[in-house]
Amino acid sequence: MTIIQSVEFFVAINLLVMGLSHFLQPKMWVDFFVFLHAKQGVGNILNALLSLTMGSVIIAFHFIWEWPKILVTLYGLLSLIKGGIYLLKPSIGIASIGKVNLEGKNKFRGIGLVMVILAVGILFGLIMEGAF
Repeated sequence: MTIIQSVEFFVAINLLVMGLSHFLQPKMWVDFFVFLHAKQGVGNILNALLSLTMGSVIIAFHFIWEWPKILVTLYGLLSLIKGGIYLLKPSIGIASIGKVNLEGKNKFRGIGLVMVILAVGILFGLIMEGAF
């Protein structure tokens, strides 16, 4: 397995587990973001660092602009940007995590489904490349 494939596998594992968790346990995620919002700046930092870390790892080792691998790169880039914005302009991050209470569980189920579909697509691509 190449480094590129390893990063894709890393992303697929994370998206699959997180996606299933979002879909099957949406109340837990609502509670988590309500908790983060109650902590204001500290909650924002925790949320931002999760995105920043994931995005940094992806962008450091997977900067590919060819279809369909660009999807992993874009996910990393968007995560990196999100983490950066939330750390540099905390009011945006705090406002974002504050919206979760209003949006409820169905949003998490939908996001979870998208994450699972993306994970399965990445895994399918890795299988077709002979990575396993």
